[in-house]
Parts: sequence; structure tokens; C-alpha cells
Amino acid sequence: MKPFKQENKKRRILKKMYLGEFAMLGFEVSCKTNIADFDRYDVFVDEFIDYIDSLGLCFGGGGLELFEGFICASERYQDVTEEQQAQVVAWLQARDEVTDVIASELVDANYF
Repeated sequence: MKPFKQENKKRRILKKMYLGEFAMLGFEVSCKTNIADFDRYDVFVDEFIDYIDSLGLCFGGGGLELFEGFICASERYQDVTEEQQAQVVAWLQARDEVTDVIASELVDANYF
């Protein structure tokens, strides 16, 4: 996607397009799991979503053997912080059913 020029846009337009100071940062995360049945998968996903919610974040994604998706802030015009990113990665690494956790750098959630 072609980057948008911001110099010639008014603040109102930047806000509507989530550009500049209104960009929302998030990150991609992926990990391998050794979950074989859907009951354990449901428990894992429920616990993951509860943890993400407690940090004020939201998640879109899934997968059984390769669990991956995108994490961003729940509130409009908020960014995921590096501290929150580290907390999510640490939570995943602490799980017995998870291996090989990979997280991207913080990127613009609307234009990555």
C-alpha cells in the first residue's frame, strides 16, 4: 500500500484516516501449540482472551497448531505499549502448551 502524504492534510482528515498522531499501533503474534483437542483449545483461547482484556487489548486471529493474529488496543486512538507487548509474549512463553513465540514490531494497525 502506498503511504499517505500527511503534510497537505488537515488535522480532522488525519484523525478520520488514523494517520500521524492518530495512528493506532499494534503487533502481530504467532506461536506453535501442542494442543490436539478442541476442549483444551477452548480453555487456552478463553484464558488468552481474558488476559488480553485485562491489559486493555483486543485480539483477532486463532489457529490450533499455529496460533496467530493481531493485537491492538481496545480503545480508539490508543496504542499498544512495548510493556504490554512484552507482557503478552511473556504470558504465552509461560504456557506449557506453547512454543516458538514470535511477535512483530509495533506497526500501524490500520495500514500494515
